[in-house]
Amino acid sequence: MLETPTKECVYIIIPVHNRKQTTLACLEHLQKCGDLQKYYVVVVNDGSTDGTPEAIHTLYPEVIVLPGNGDLWWTGAMAKGMEYAYEQGAEYFIWLNDDCLPDQGTLPQLVEFLKKHPDSIAAPTCYVPQDNALIKVHNGAQGKRGCVANPGEVLEVNSMSGWCVGIPTSVFEKIGSPDAKKFPHYSGDDMYVFRATCSGFKAYLIGDLKATLIGPVHETLGLPKYFRPGLSAPEVFSSAFWNKKSPYRIKTKFFYLVERYGMILGVFLFLARLISWLGEWTKLQFLFWLKSNLISS
Repeated sequence: MLETPTKECVYIIIPVHNRKQTTLACLEHLQKCGDLQKYYVVVVNDGSTDGTPEAIHTLYPEVIVLPGNGDLWWTGAMAKGMEYAYEQGAEYFIWLNDDCLPDQGTLPQLVEFLKKHPDSIAAPTCYVPQDNALIKVHNGAQGKRGCVANPGEVLEVNSMSGWCVGIPTSVFEKIGSPDAKKFPHYSGDDMYVFRATCSGFKAYLIGDLKATLIGPVHETLGLPKYFRPGLSAPEVFSSAFWNKKSPYRIKTKFFYLVERYGMILGVFLFLARLISWLGEWTKLQFLFWLKSNLISS
């Protein structure tokens, strides 16, 4: 009888919600690259209603699916996956969004880098398709400066986007899970890496490793996109400034600035940002109201 190959103690954690085709395409890609067979894959399904967990169980029965209540968002889902993986004896975590496809060999090389550089976090260079070409995008930062690693370069940063990131369990053991209360969706990734680097860990972008971002979700979401027909001013305000998924969520921005820059400077920067946002929202709300009344008349 042939023995089933033993997988490495590496857990790929993928948070998902109602993007069945994207999620399945990601798992298919991991299978073709051999990563599905080499590592454990944990999908944290945050209350999908489109048949995502059922499809995964049917097509990829080896994938572990953890249920969510629909209110985990990115950070809560990733925290749940990391906690589960740690309990199973994980040595390394790999954060992976389902719309991020690592090239063949990228994840094994990422793990090897982590083994050779203890107490380090690492990520490949990320690309987006544009005009029949692949364009590098910033997936890390050093202070306020966005960073991207070129081929042949290993670039040290102090925060990262969570598209594809390798993390040793030593980080989890020292600083715990990502903070889903302060950063439920936006900033949950870069603030976790920032906390890790402040605690003595190193973080690197690796130019020779590559992952490609797919789909429209990486479009910049500006305030004008929150103004839609049929929404009242309070509804627009709540959607833009209170919703957990909004990049303009007031509570998230407050905690982000205070943790990065300290209480005094952080509060000052927060008030400046809040005044700017509210000024733009007021102007847009007036223009939206004016346009709606002109159309109705």
